[in-house]
Amino acid sequence: MSDGSKKRKKGLGRGLDDLLAQHDTDLPFLAAYGEASGEHEGGVPPSAGVDDPTELLNAIERLLIAALGADAVESSSGVVTVGDWLDARIDETGKVAIEVTGESLPLIPSDLAAPGLVEGELSEDRSSATVKIVQWGLESRRYLGRLCEHHSLTL
Repeated sequence: MSDGSKKRKKGLGRGLDDLLAQHDTDLPFLAAYGEASGEHEGGVPPSAGVDDPTELLNAIERLLIAALGADAVESSSGVVTVGDWLDARIDETGKVAIEVTGESLPLIPSDLAAPGLVEGELSEDRSSATVKIVQWGLESRRYLGRLCEHHSLTL
């Protein structure tokens, strides 16, 4: 190495002041979209939307029928049940609450905190779980699919 390269130190780039100044000058068009409401579901990032609970319940019912058959799924006035092990309903807060019971459920606490799922609780012995679904997506379908597969294997 030459002495010139030793003396030259790599700069850290732009400072915080430069970045903040750029933010103020480069992004004024965002104001046209209005202020953020500041309201979002706990556990769900503010950028994630919340789906209509009735549509969510209908999607859950279709998934359960596809996985377990129409004979296994009962539906009436905002409640979908599968035997005595799964109950899905729109609760008083307008979220779809799912309660499931069974031996050694194939769940860990992080399964109940996936995107689209909120307020999840798993019993210590893994015999019951409750969670609220606020957004239909891959994680909520995976959650229900695992429960259906486990139920089918335990019959």
